[in-house]
Amino acid sequence: MVNIEEPGISIRFWGVRGSYPTPGQHTVRHGGNTACVEVRVGGQRERTLIFDAGSGIIGLGSSLMQRSNERASLDLSLFITHAHGDHLVGFPFFTPLFDARTHLQLFGPQLAGLSIEELLVPLMSPPYFPVDIRQLPSQRMYHTVGDAQCVRWLPGEQEPMISLVDEQLPAAHDGEVRVYSNFTHSHPLNGAVTYRVEYGGCSVVYATDVEWSQGCEPSFLKFVAGADILIHDAQYTQGDYQGKQGFGHSTLRMATDVAKMAGVKELILFHHEPAYDDNQLDRMEVEARTYFARTRSACEGMEIDLTAVRNSQAEAGASGSLIPTPDA
Repeated sequence: MVNIEEPGISIRFWGVRGSYPTPGQHTVRHGGNTACVEVRVGGQRERTLIFDAGSGIIGLGSSLMQRSNERASLDLSLFITHAHGDHLVGFPFFTPLFDARTHLQLFGPQLAGLSIEELLVPLMSPPYFPVDIRQLPSQRMYHTVGDAQCVRWLPGEQEPMISLVDEQLPAAHDGEVRVYSNFTHSHPLNGAVTYRVEYGGCSVVYATDVEWSQGCEPSFLKFVAGADILIHDAQYTQGDYQGKQGFGHSTLRMATDVAKMAGVKELILFHHEPAYDDNQLDRMEVEARTYFARTRSACEGMEIDLTAVRNSQAEAGASGSLIPTPDA
């Protein structure tokens, strides 16, 4: 049996919808909460990375508090792609913010001349919210990140280091966690950041709110290349896209084209159109697999264990079977 050393990356989807929450009987299987993805990395000293703070982060917050039990501290890192409401609406209701054990590192772009701190603090302070985030017992550290940067955590260190990618970055240490950023202007009006997590030889790319009507940016293809998992915006069918070009979102065909050109191992369709019910999203998944076989549609509660995925791929390679299967 082939066995790869445990890379220790697992992914859970807490919110997969775009634009606004859509609870109801027609979205039960895929879910109606807006964007939030949890990525856990590491072994004994597991690190929790959170991508976006849509309404899905509310459920994640409750889960984190239940899991924390009697732990002395709760160390979390939240990466924001941009400041549109569907990616921030859950932030004021993120329970760990109200707990003194929480150490929260917040990362995000400077938009319209405002740092990530200047973007987030008004969202959770009067007159927009009855509780002022500056009065909460949690500890919060803000980091503005832009294009071509790398956030690094060395083994055993709680504080991140942030470097430009074009600097001479040393080879990653065993157990080092890296998150790379790539800024795209394809989302109106101020653009958005995409992120790539690397740990233990595995990689996950989170690329929502991107649009490739004029073809994919070469820098983005390079950023995505070879990823184990690509989570990519696929809000529209090709038919619906005709009236929504320029909104800053992709079609499923744009997502599958990126997956093929970048040579990723698996594609996850994300940021679902709120008007689409479960049956429509099922049909889109089936169609997407005709373009890129190893494709799945993101669903709330879906988990991906990259340890199991990589071991499965290695076993397939050892047996001489490398044919991709959609449900692998």
